[in-house]
Amino acid sequence: MLASINTTATVAADVEEAAAAVDGAENGNTPNVENEPPEPVPELCRSSRVKGYLLLLVSASLNFEVVLRLHRKQDYFVNTDIKELNWCRVLDNPAGSFLDFVVLRRLSSKDKVRYAMAASCMTIIISGSAFLCSIDLFTILRKTLWPKVLGPNKKVELCILSFLVIIWLVTVWFNTTIRGVAGEGSEQYNLYFTSWLCLWITFWTLERWFVSSGKSSFEKFLNSWPNRCKLWIVTFILSFSDFLFVLDAMKNWDEGTEANPYVNEMFASISHHEWGFFFDVTIITFMISLAWIVVEIFRRNKKEGSALKSDVENYVEGILLHLIALLWIVLIFFVTMPGHSASLIGNLYFTSWATCFSILATLIWWLRDWRKDIADTINDQQAEYERAKRAVLRREEKRLAKARREKVESEAVDADESNNLDDIVEEGEEGAGEDIVDDDITVSVASVSGNRARTDTLDSTEDQRSVCFSARSLFTSSERD
Repeated sequence: MLASINTTATVAADVEEAAAAVDGAENGNTPNVENEPPEPVPELCRSSRVKGYLLLLVSASLNFEVVLRLHRKQDYFVNTDIKELNWCRVLDNPAGSFLDFVVLRRLSSKDKVRYAMAASCMTIIISGSAFLCSIDLFTILRKTLWPKVLGPNKKVELCILSFLVIIWLVTVWFNTTIRGVAGEGSEQYNLYFTSWLCLWITFWTLERWFVSSGKSSFEKFLNSWPNRCKLWIVTFILSFSDFLFVLDAMKNWDEGTEANPYVNEMFASISHHEWGFFFDVTIITFMISLAWIVVEIFRRNKKEGSALKSDVENYVEGILLHLIALLWIVLIFFVTMPGHSASLIGNLYFTSWATCFSILATLIWWLRDWRKDIADTINDQQAEYERAKRAVLRREEKRLAKARREKVESEAVDADESNNLDDIVEEGEEGAGEDIVDDDITVSVASVSGNRARTDTLDSTEDQRSVCFSARSLFTSSERD
């Protein structure tokens, strides 16, 4: 949590410094027509790069102290006369004394030690000077010279930091490889870690300069890549570094471990198959990661410029990630075991583990996106099902509404017909007093019609006979009257 707060504060300070630099460049820090005082020059002591210079000064001092001790021991055993040695201690443990003499004398060549001393001395001088110039609050140069040399968009500071990064890239290679003064088996842990620390601090300080200058930094460069390409870039850097360290150790382990018989014997017992497997896995990893970077560079997507991958590309990437992750898990299991190629504290150990973690992080990212795609597909299908269900419900509601309307209309028609029939009956009852025969005939015909409606299953011949019989009876009754 404290680290995140510190990082946030550093970024905020860099942003404020960049804004101040832009304002200063636009306004020119000159008085206007109204003779107002110029804007104050931003203080360099508030810059986040001051932390970088201070840390670089401390780490380079530690590195120089370790190299100086190593140089003094080397010069002592090389230049000391044999008469000055304590022969009592030598005769008491002749094997151990001879081993100490050989190890300390052959620990490093003079050229490598001198180069390490030169690099640390240059770093101490440059970082110390930059730190003192940044915290200068009393001399007149704080307003005239130092803001022109150090600060955002100042080429002098950019050249200084770039030079330090290049110097420590070379120094780390010479110090920490298997033939270096802090390589595998040398047990020079202080020199090893301070060398890498100096490289990291110089790169971090250069990164802060880019941020404060409002330029594209390495972090922005990584975040600008689409999909999982940022982790592919990290994997490429780590696997390529591991490839170089493996190649150097495989070719020069005999020369680099002459001073330590135990380490030399351990490397001699490593089979060629292990070296070959280690070498092949690193090559496969950085070649595949480079291929995916190139794919993202030359991608031309038709969907409004969005960098979306096709399903086939996602499947291929997932298969390759699973295969590479399996290879690295097996590789780490073997090479980091005691007595194997990456078992000692050094470049092979750390870069192998870092590459493995990078591959696993990329695989986890792919699995997360894969699960997200599956969830999106399920949600789309669910939404489509809901839309179809709502359409069916609307169609069913329309059908039921239409059926209800038809039922109401049929009921209205039946009601009209029944009302018409009632009117006819009422009219017949009103004319009953005027003509008895006609009333009887009307009643008989109405009864016959009712009988015909109730007896639909009778034949037509039977209906005619019943009508004739009813008519004859009616005439007979009228004659009697």
